[in-house]
Amino acid sequence: MNWDDDDDDFGFEELSPEENEELDRQMREEEKRRKNHPMTKQAEEIYRVVTALVESITDEMERDMFGTTLVESCMIIPAKLAGAIGSGSWLLSMQNAAIIRSHAEYILTGTSGLKYESKVDQRYVQMLRDEMLKFQALFVEWVKEIHQMEDEEYVDEWGLFLRQP
Repeated sequence: MNWDDDDDDFGFEELSPEENEELDRQMREEEKRRKNHPMTKQAEEIYRVVTALVESITDEMERDMFGTTLVESCMIIPAKLAGAIGSGSWLLSMQNAAIIRSHAEYILTGTSGLKYESKVDQRYVQMLRDEMLKFQALFVEWVKEIHQMEDEEYVDEWGLFLRQP
């Protein structure tokens, strides 16, 4: 494969001031849409609860063990949401949705383990579980929206996401 041949595919060209202004407007609208999406708002709430929960763990070793992975999952979810919501692509949305689901499921499952942990404020554990169940309900509705996306030409080189006719 000759990588130099791919450089022409980007098509960088000068835009007029009007085109730049329109592009900037569209980007601001898209960013506003992503930030105001119910899934994004719920992910932010989950992050706040996880942060409080982790701070409530009194044993430092347990805080490191549980806290690090919970916070990592909470940080990955909004990034993948932004990529999916902004893509307009069924394939990219499904790929990101699978990653989001995995991290959300980890967080939800983690509440079961933390439920039996005596060195954590159990109110935060229950609050996190409640917020994750809200997230799950929003996720189910969001996936329905993804499945309604227009048909597009795509190729999943890995063969994982194949649309049924």
